[in-house]
Amino acid sequence: MHQYRLIDDGTGTLRGVFARSFGNWSGNKEIEALAVDNELGYVYLADEGYGVRKYHADPAARKADDELAVIGREGFAGDHEGISIYKTGPRTGYILISNQQNNSFRIFTREGSPSGPHDHQFLKEVDVSAIESDGSEVTNVALPGFPKGLFVAMSNGKVFHYHAWEDIAGSDLQQTPVTIEPKR
Repeated sequence: MHQYRLIDDGTGTLRGVFARSFGNWSGNKEIEALAVDNELGYVYLADEGYGVRKYHADPAARKADDELAVIGREGFAGDHEGISIYKTGPRTGYILISNQQNNSFRIFTREGSPSGPHDHQFLKEVDVSAIESDGSEVTNVALPGFPKGLFVAMSNGKVFHYHAWEDIAGSDLQQTPVTIEPKR
């Protein structure tokens, strides 16, 4: 992976400046998706046939190029694809990873475990209406018709499927909607 820093050149034009090359790759298939957890400072890379690799997002972080974890090495029917993060608090929530050939998403803890911040525990697997989902996004913001947030998964035919967060969470995952107040 290559990371670039976007810099305003002083005229209102952005340009990319190379920051680093980093990350491991299994050599099997490709790095298909990535997600960034801005608050915790991590980037997650979906190494399709291997697992989701975790690194520091800031190239200036101590040991920034060290792999911190590999999530989801087991339990996937095929490719690891879309990655999305549902936040229940500043440091808590869930990492959702597409189990592409199973038409489902596997859900892991965002915050890791009590014994280690990079030990992301598997919580559950949720079937979705998307077929071989390549991508996903989730928000914990209350939206019209989606009071606890919204999960979107894309099918292989570029069809988007919308799921209320409470349908994904069920009774065993936290549901924390965020209300955005209009600006006055």
